[in-house]
Amino acid sequence: MIYTCDQEQILTFSVLPPLYLPFYNQWGANAYYTYSAFDYDPFTLRASSTSGSPVVLAGEKFFGFLTDIGGRISYDGCGKLTFTCPAGQSLWVAEECNPYEQWRQYNDAVLKGQPEYCPESFWSGLEYCTWVDQKNVAVRNGSTNMQEFLCESYVYDYMIRVEKLGLSKGKLTIDDGWDLRYPTGEKVWGNWEIDRNKFPHMEQLVRDMTSAGFVPGLWFAPFTFTPNCILAQHHPELIGENWNQRAENYDSQSLMFIKPSPILERYYDEVFGYYIDMGFRKFKLDMSYGNKREMKELLAMMYRIIKKHNPTVEVEAHIPDIFVSRYCDTVRINDVSFDDKDQWRAVTMEHYKVCRYSSHDRILNLDHIGTNTSDPEAAPYLAHARLLLGLEGGFPCVSLLPDRFDDPEVVEEYVVLVNGWCERQKKR
Repeated sequence: MIYTCDQEQILTFSVLPPLYLPFYNQWGANAYYTYSAFDYDPFTLRASSTSGSPVVLAGEKFFGFLTDIGGRISYDGCGKLTFTCPAGQSLWVAEECNPYEQWRQYNDAVLKGQPEYCPESFWSGLEYCTWVDQKNVAVRNGSTNMQEFLCESYVYDYMIRVEKLGLSKGKLTIDDGWDLRYPTGEKVWGNWEIDRNKFPHMEQLVRDMTSAGFVPGLWFAPFTFTPNCILAQHHPELIGENWNQRAENYDSQSLMFIKPSPILERYYDEVFGYYIDMGFRKFKLDMSYGNKREMKELLAMMYRIIKKHNPTVEVEAHIPDIFVSRYCDTVRINDVSFDDKDQWRAVTMEHYKVCRYSSHDRILNLDHIGTNTSDPEAAPYLAHARLLLGLEGGFPCVSLLPDRFDDPEVVEEYVVLVNGWCERQKKR
C-alpha cells in the first residue's frame, strides 16, 4: 500500500523489534539493527559509514519513503513505529511480506523515470588502490603518518609489483597523500594542488600508468576543507559543521564540511577539469560523512560537472542511499577492520547488503580486499579475500599487495583468487 500525503500526516504502525535501519550506522560497525527508541530524519542524518536508503524493515514488514523531500521516523521502544510525512511525501507500506522482495519493488518504483544507467566497461573491472599498502609501509617504518610514503616512485614501484606478481591489470587509484597538505607548515585541506615534492611529474606518471595498462584514478575528499584553504578564505560563508561534530570550537586547521552553494560550480569545474585533462579516468570521492541532504547536493553538483568534461570518467562515492547513488557510477561498500576481531565478517556482509539493496542499480566497489587493517595477519587477509571475491554485483579493490607477506603460499592463493575473478568476468 502507498500512502500519499497532501498535507503533513503522521502514520503509526505496530512492529516487533529488532528494527533494521539501513540509513543508520556507526563507523566501521554493524549498528543497523536496534531494539531501542529513536527519532531520526533519515534525509539529514549524518551519513556515517555506509548510510543506505530511508527505509525500515521489521519482521515481515517493510516501510519506505518514496521521495526525498523529507520526513521523520521514530520508534518508542515498545512496538510503535511512527512516520511523519510532510505534504507531497509518499510512504510505501507492506505487511505480512518478504521485506527484501518489497525492497526491490520499492526500488523499482523510486527509480521509475530516472535516466538509464549506461556503465562503461572498465567501471566494473578490477581496481587497485594505494591506501592500505601505503599505510602498511608507514606502519613498518614506525610512522603514524599514513600519507608520508605515498609519492611518485611509490606508485611506479606499485605497478612493478603488480607485474611481478602476475596479477591482472585494472584501475589504479592514487589515494590520500598526493595533494599539498602542509604548504606553510600548517595543515591546509581543500586546495587540491599537487604536492610537487612528492609528485614532480604527475602528468608523465598518468601517461605511464595508462601505457602500462592501468586506468588512472585519483582520491579526493571534496566535501570537506580547513578554514585556512583558499576556498574558505574567499568564501567563509561556505564553512559548515565541524567534522568532529563540535562546531562551537574550531581553528584554522580544523576539518569542516562544506555548505552547498552555487559559488562552488566554478571551484569544482576547475578542480576536476584540470585532472580530467591530465588523463585521470576515475575519481574516488571520499569522506562525505556530513548531513546527507547537503552531501547529496554537493555530490550531484560534482557529478554533473565531471560528466560535462567527460561522461566516461568513473565517479565513485560511498552513500548507497537510492536518492544519492544516482549521482555516482560506482558505490563503495566502505571498508572494515580486523581490529573488530571476529565481527569483521558480519560488518562486511551488512555493508554489502545495505549497498546491494539500497543502490542495486549501481556497481559496487568491494572495498578493500584484506580490509583496511594496516598490517594484517595472513589468515584473515585471505579469508576476507575469499569472502569478497564470492560476492555478486561488484568489483574487487586490491590495496595491500600480497608480496608484503613472506609466505609464498599466501601470495599464490591471493593471486589465484584475484585472477580467477577476472577470468570469470571475461566469460560474462
